[in-house]
Amino acid sequence: MSLAAPLTVAHEERLYTRPVRRLFVFTLALLLAVQLALSLYAWSLSERALLPEFGRKAQTTGTALAAQLARALDYGIPLQRLEGVPEFFADVLKQNRDLAYLRIVDGSGKALFGSTQAESSAPEQFLDTALPLMHKGQAVGRLHVGVDKNYIAARVRELRYDIGIVLITSLLIAFEILWFVVTLTFTAPMRQILGLMTSMAAGDFRQRAAPEAGAAIAVRLHTLSARINHGFGELVRSAAALRQTSPQQAAHAEPLLQRLRQAYSFGDAAADPAQAPRIVLVRVLSFLFMFAEMLSRPFLPVYAASLPAGAAAGSLHASLPVTAFLLGVALSMPFAGRWSDRMGRRSSYIAGALAVMAGLAVTGLVPDYYALVVARALTGVGYAIMFMACQGFVFDNTDSSNRGKGMALFVGAIMVAEICAPAVGGILADRVGYRMVFLLGAAVALVAAAIAAAVLSKGVPAGVQQTPARQPQSQPPQASLLARLVRNRRFLALSILSGVPAKFLYSGFLIFLVPVLLSGLGLSKSEIGRYTMLYGLSSLALAPLFAHLADRYNAYAPLVAAGGVLTGLGLLPVAWGASGELVMLGIGALGVGQSMSISAQLVLVARVTAQEAQDAGTGPIVGLFRLLERLGAAAGPVATGALAARYGAAHAMAFLGVFALGASLLFSLVFALASRAAGKPAGPPAEASA
Repeated sequence: MSLAAPLTVAHEERLYTRPVRRLFVFTLALLLAVQLALSLYAWSLSERALLPEFGRKAQTTGTALAAQLARALDYGIPLQRLEGVPEFFADVLKQNRDLAYLRIVDGSGKALFGSTQAESSAPEQFLDTALPLMHKGQAVGRLHVGVDKNYIAARVRELRYDIGIVLITSLLIAFEILWFVVTLTFTAPMRQILGLMTSMAAGDFRQRAAPEAGAAIAVRLHTLSARINHGFGELVRSAAALRQTSPQQAAHAEPLLQRLRQAYSFGDAAADPAQAPRIVLVRVLSFLFMFAEMLSRPFLPVYAASLPAGAAAGSLHASLPVTAFLLGVALSMPFAGRWSDRMGRRSSYIAGALAVMAGLAVTGLVPDYYALVVARALTGVGYAIMFMACQGFVFDNTDSSNRGKGMALFVGAIMVAEICAPAVGGILADRVGYRMVFLLGAAVALVAAAIAAAVLSKGVPAGVQQTPARQPQSQPPQASLLARLVRNRRFLALSILSGVPAKFLYSGFLIFLVPVLLSGLGLSKSEIGRYTMLYGLSSLALAPLFAHLADRYNAYAPLVAAGGVLTGLGLLPVAWGASGELVMLGIGALGVGQSMSISAQLVLVARVTAQEAQDAGTGPIVGLFRLLERLGAAAGPVATGALAARYGAAHAMAFLGVFALGASLLFSLVFALASRAAGKPAGPPAEASA
């Protein structure tokens, strides 16, 4: 039996760890090679494909305009005396941003009309299309339609950026799908087989949960182990019966039973470690529901503003649908967790996915403003249910030894979706329209529900009702806990001056203001999606680094304060002139700043409420902190929308910078004074749940 543990490590490495690693490397290398080849081919074709397209656009527009001008000439109006041509051309150029100028010249080449003149010193900078203006079969002039080659070059660059974004996001999505499929069909069954074989080799025949029917080898091993376990049980029962009928023979059999008990393990196993690989299921389920929701991030406020709302919405026209979603999340999440505990992770996840699907489908199919607000609230409720189901699944399938890994899988999927979804949604919105992107999100939510129905177990997770931390009767009254937390100045400073502002800025700036401001600057939805990606990239890359630094140097409070100060400084420069680059600076500052502060906030919550947690547990305290954060997130778009309506989007961004800077500096002061008044540093953090 002493060889069981070394054999487990060796078998694990030989049987599936090394083959899976090689499979991943080979498959991803193959995908990368194919994607690079396709991307390079598309890159080379981008300019050759766009130039004729702009030429055809100029030809088509010019033909239509020439026909309208010809009808005016047919009424006997001389070409030189046509009325309203400059205003008409200005409207056409406003509707066709790819056109640089429209100009009419007479037969001698003299310019008669033109809303924008081409630079005569650099005619090579324009792609000029000339069409004759006919009257009674004779050409009396020409209409020139010009396209700026710099605009064409910008479109080519944008197309190439889109190619690069598609390359990155497709590889990330392929990685998520590959990880899910390999884990479900190979890694998890192999670990289960290896666990059963190792247990049996070590003499452990205790009864465990039956493997899934599709795992044939694991089922056979489980059956063999169950028969041996059952056989020992029959032997024990026979010995007990023998004691009643023939005590002397039973005494001879007892040493044999004792040796069997010492050499082997029988009975029921408390837990089955072979089920641990199932926590990877939460990654693909988390990725799918976040991806479905975040597809609309680059344009949702702009789309809302485009729908007629009457006078009821007022300054909240663009922000109210965003707030409805966030308020739905904030108010539903506390109840969603308890409901998921009662109904089971499978049922609750499917219900949440169907709610999200219904909300996104209504958004895409019904172009009505108030239907949009209701649909976004419904989507928020579904989002909260799915989030709590995934988080609960992690807690059900992990313990203190691997819960950190489980939560890392959960949060990692969210970060990957934060990178991929806005970029993909922006590209699709430019090409197929807003409503089709909403319908795509609904389809993704439906796929998530189907996958959950196929891979998650039915019923309520075992042990949920028996876990003391989950029983409300084991906690002090909520009013008593609230009263104690209100008197805790460090908790108040952390919640009101750090946690709430962080979520306020995230929703008010990133979710609401960035699409509005960048759209107003003339950027496409694809560009907005690329800008938004920066937040997810910085969070994914830097959050582990800052968490390590906080742990190593015990610098939780300084990192929380520094993250807020950095965010404020990044948002302020736009006050001196709005530009895409300064908005990108603000997004990057928000991403880096929140990477510094988010994980440190939870550690500080556990530390500064150590005394309250001894009586109430850490869960209710963290739950209250999260509720305050979510309410701050719901307030962000409303307040920012009001600022943007009154002062403009750029000044609203600067106001957010002042708010972030002021809240962070005030947090530093209040927290330091409260810590000094406490008289001693906070103790080690307790385990907290998100």
